[in-house]
Amino acid sequence: MKFLILCLLFIPLVNAQNMDNMGGTTVKGSIPRELSGLLKEDTTDDLTYINGKFVCHNFASTLYIQRSSLVTTLKEFDLDSIAIDWGVVVKRLGESCKLPIYYVSLSQEETGFYHAINALLVNPEKPEDLSSYIFIEPQSDDVMLTGAEVFKKYSRFYQNKIEKPVVTLKISTLESVKRYNGPGTILQSSTKNRYEFKLSGE
Repeated sequence: MKFLILCLLFIPLVNAQNMDNMGGTTVKGSIPRELSGLLKEDTTDDLTYINGKFVCHNFASTLYIQRSSLVTTLKEFDLDSIAIDWGVVVKRLGESCKLPIYYVSLSQEETGFYHAINALLVNPEKPEDLSSYIFIEPQSDDVMLTGAEVFKKYSRFYQNKIEKPVVTLKISTLESVKRYNGPGTILQSSTKNRYEFKLSGE
């Protein structure tokens, strides 16, 4: 299916992850200066996690809409409804304040783990290569430089629960956030999957 519609009614919100107090481990000097500057200025990490209302998907979507250079028009994003439903006033700054940031979904089938983060493409010549991305936890601005670091950061949700867990990591563009069925309905997000990887911690 070309587009994956993520309706919040069907996202397992009980498994959406609050990343408060997880702590970061990345050495600041290893983060590209442009990303450090963007994260310092962006306020997505100041938003409050509210179970069932504003969860990981909302954090990752907010960072994407506000800071991704992949967003060329806002017409597919219902900013008024985002402000009402999410409590977020989208602030798009100048093009110099944007980077090629993607929406990332993480899932571990056996444990029901689902989480949304972001990724910065640092090697545009090889977007199909996992090592071409740096990963961002938008709830805290923690940065993970490799897929192995992503697996390790969230491992408390699946490691020790099953033997040899495999996490699916999908790098996508966020195509739209709007009400498809008229006023009073829930906001729905449409993502387009670009690349998919399997993480095993090895």
